[in-house]
Amino acid sequence: MASYYHAHRVVSDKCQGHMTCMRHCPTQAIRVRNGKAVIAEELCVDCGECMSVCPEGAIEAIVDPVGEISGFKYKVVIPSPVLYSQFGSDVHPHIVHEALKMLGFDEVVDVVYSSAAMAASLVKYVKESDGPFPLISSYCPTIVRLIQVKYPALVEQVVPLNVPREVTAREIRNTLPEKLGMTAEDIGIVYLSPCPAQITSIKQPAEKVKSYFDGAISIRDAYSVLLPRIRDIKKSFVESDIPEDFVFHTGWVRTGSILRYANIENWLAVAGLDNIVQILDDIENGRLHNVEFIEALAHVSGCLNGPFCLENPYVARHTNILQREKYELNVVVDPDDIDRKFQEKHYFLEGQILPRPGQFFDTDLETSIKRMKERERVFRNLSQTDCGCCGSPTCMAFAEDFVKGDVKLTDCIFLGGNKNNRS
Repeated sequence: MASYYHAHRVVSDKCQGHMTCMRHCPTQAIRVRNGKAVIAEELCVDCGECMSVCPEGAIEAIVDPVGEISGFKYKVVIPSPVLYSQFGSDVHPHIVHEALKMLGFDEVVDVVYSSAAMAASLVKYVKESDGPFPLISSYCPTIVRLIQVKYPALVEQVVPLNVPREVTAREIRNTLPEKLGMTAEDIGIVYLSPCPAQITSIKQPAEKVKSYFDGAISIRDAYSVLLPRIRDIKKSFVESDIPEDFVFHTGWVRTGSILRYANIENWLAVAGLDNIVQILDDIENGRLHNVEFIEALAHVSGCLNGPFCLENPYVARHTNILQREKYELNVVVDPDDIDRKFQEKHYFLEGQILPRPGQFFDTDLETSIKRMKERERVFRNLSQTDCGCCGSPTCMAFAEDFVKGDVKLTDCIFLGGNKNNRS
């Protein structure tokens, strides 16, 4: 089995085996064994739902410390546009930049131009595509991994375009060393992330060997050290001191942000994992052929609802809207430059997104068929109430766990006292 990186882990000492995380996991990646939650790494899509719902706070993030990048000569930070929504609409984005520099970063680079270029490329790709439709956005790494794990037949419908954060980091990596007279190894690039999935996509990309980032910090960790500095800067901040070349854009962090660029009738925006699963089921069953493109985000409020955010997502959404009205500038991209780079595959993913093999079927065909038949036989003997008392999320999952040798039939409370049903 392949090894998968994840940006969170279970702290056994804190875990009380409440099963709340298990019941909320969209890919049934969590089991409770011996009173402790266990995450199946091949099924986890890093959505962060388990972190959000655990009553004990027993699932913690794995992120780089704020000071981790100190070993580089020149340090660049690329913040998710979500960061700005955490401080209120009265905080100018440039203040946040200055606060980040006070933390030791030499340069702050937003995803402004990459977002505009990627939006134009997306429209071009969808218009020129022969399908199969609907195409699905690759922006949210949780959705990409959800498709890899639960809907492997749909991977070819994921748009093979890169994401603004990686395009921005690549531009920095390719141009900054010569500009500064440094080597590429001298320059460290860090991302400020609203969710574990984006960190995982940096630590272990779905389609290539290595990200252009050197590290990733959660917005939650950065917030506590940024806030006092932002308050200090704000006291003496004069808007006329902002450099003329400073450009701000609210990015693709709200549901429907990508569609706003395109303004095309047969594009659809959907958010929230339960809703996403319904849509993906419809696509798999051929019920959405009249839709060309689906913008899919794992959280109901988009990235503003990420597990690494502190602000209430509805307040953050309101702030994001106000910041767009107060500070956002229209970013104009050269269509000829977009066309040229599009033809050169400049905006495309560097590799193919493939289905993620699961432990249950990661074997030869004959063995897989035998396992499927045994799973069905065991499932028919279960109560099919999906009570979860066995520590598996559903009776089908329990049957699968039994076939894998992870549980005994007597672990089911309905079978434990009935000898006639034991195998």
